[in-house]
Amino acid sequence: MTQPEARTPVLSTGRLRLTTWLPGDYADLCALHSDPLVMRYLRSGVEGAGETRARLDRFRREQGELGWTKWRLVDADGRMVGRAGFNLTADGQHRELGYVLTPRLWGLGLATEIARALVRWHRERPDPRRRPELHAYAFADNAASRRVLVKVGFALVGEVHGGGVPQVRYELT
Repeated sequence: MTQPEARTPVLSTGRLRLTTWLPGDYADLCALHSDPLVMRYLRSGVEGAGETRARLDRFRREQGELGWTKWRLVDADGRMVGRAGFNLTADGQHRELGYVLTPRLWGLGLATEIARALVRWHRERPDPRRRPELHAYAFADNAASRRVLVKVGFALVGEVHGGGVPQVRYELT
């Protein structure tokens, strides 16, 4: 008999945990990605069911191929409250940090907490196929996310034009 797929813990902080994804996480991810407040500062915008299914499949594939992705973020009670982790930059040369939290948890320092833990994870587990600098992007008008990036050690390196939304690029060396 085949054993059911198990969730793998990635990292923990005082209030949050990151784990790998399972196919059954689709409904939770759909709820997150269909929320206009959550998706306001993401280039993809609000996603439909098919887009979210493709994203979940990509996260699971990246975990297998790269050993990292944007992981499932849960609170102390095990409830999914967002996603956080890394993806590849457009040139494929760097990891890019990203995080999304459910709005009910905004302003509690959780984005800073998970971003700080991910910076540490990145430094402790370099990817020999990538350059060591960690990148991050934020919409130019997303002051909260920009503050988080600075708090965890990123430096502003410039503006990014494209996609119709002014963005800024940060780098951690």
